[in-house]
Amino acid sequence: MLSPAFGKTVKVLLLDPIPSAALRAFHEANYEIEEAFEEMSEGELARRIGEFNIVCIEHTSEDIILTDEVLRSAHRLLAIGVFSQTPSQVDLSTARIMGVPVFTSPYSRFHSVAELMVSSLILLARQVPDRSREIHSGTWNKISTNCYEVRGKTLGIVGYGHVGSQLGVMAEALSLRVIFYDSVALMPIGRASPKNSLEGLLAESDFVALNVSSVPENVKMFGKAQFDMMKPGSYLINASFNEAIDLDALAEAIKSGHLRGAAIDQFPSQPKSNKKTPFTNPLQNLPNVILTPAIGDQTEEGKERVAVDVTSSIVRYISDGTTYGAVSFPSIAAWPIKTGMVKISSWSWIRNPLWISSGWLKMKEIDYILSAYNVQKQVLDTDSGVGYLIADVATEHLATEIVSQLAMLSNTIRTRIL
Repeated sequence: MLSPAFGKTVKVLLLDPIPSAALRAFHEANYEIEEAFEEMSEGELARRIGEFNIVCIEHTSEDIILTDEVLRSAHRLLAIGVFSQTPSQVDLSTARIMGVPVFTSPYSRFHSVAELMVSSLILLARQVPDRSREIHSGTWNKISTNCYEVRGKTLGIVGYGHVGSQLGVMAEALSLRVIFYDSVALMPIGRASPKNSLEGLLAESDFVALNVSSVPENVKMFGKAQFDMMKPGSYLINASFNEAIDLDALAEAIKSGHLRGAAIDQFPSQPKSNKKTPFTNPLQNLPNVILTPAIGDQTEEGKERVAVDVTSSIVRYISDGTTYGAVSFPSIAAWPIKTGMVKISSWSWIRNPLWISSGWLKMKEIDYILSAYNVQKQVLDTDSGVGYLIADVATEHLATEIVSQLAMLSNTIRTRIL
């Protein structure tokens, strides 16, 4: 079907406040912005969303906000911007079927996570959690026993991805020796040294920092056996996968004195919102333990980087069709529109599970239509059962005709002239 024309003004609905940098990007693109920060029912949002081309949301929730019913009421919707780390607020399957890309920026906050982790090294080594708690309760306890500098110590990083590699660079600036272990071979940055096994890393490390992904094989990858392998008097830091650690086993390792402390920013079954309900875990009230409520990526700078990245991606998609940064969608970097050319975009639903065969047939149908016109350039990509085409054609008068023919194909989701 043809996408309903949205006229000359692109309308944006903000469901949450967004940083000024994001607002500025929308204003510079001459988008019309409307705020709807009040809590709405599914039916109320479904009735409200119909006139908007872009919807932006930030807060995380235990429930999906942009549900199937809401999205199917958004007949003019072209894109969704999610300003949190994961798009859990959006029914991604419905958005994909409707040809509505969901833009996120999962990597823009990683520097903030690495900073929290490197700060935890020093706080744990100097027993700052205990000294701070004591002085808050009126106890003056000035001691140096078991308080150490981090200079010259060894940091073992488990998972040397985006956060882990940044953490290594920061740690080297503090004169730590950095070693790392990863399940895949990765190029070291700076003087970091890879280890062939997790056991080898644990045996050498004064500090162990976990930066692992949320996959089933990483569930409780650190338990009693791994803690026993760690150096006596070492420390554990985790601000990544919330189920990577057996917290009961970690509590026992700290109580026994085998580990000297820990900093944990992610927890199993942690709340998704700031509800006034008690939160308990076995590490509470243990000595030299830092517990924080998943704030590793929560900084003003991180929020602004996400805002700039997401809004820039949306503006570029609306103007030239680029889909870089979209979740579970074909990723195409568009090119500038040349004088005398019109750019056409078309979304297709590839129903055949054998997408290679189906995609080839779809391309054959598209080529047959485009072969009758002066097409300067075209690109087709597929992802998660959806195909996305961008094509440049000469003369504005023929563009509507081509779009109409593409829209008549059985698998077409939507088409539009850029």
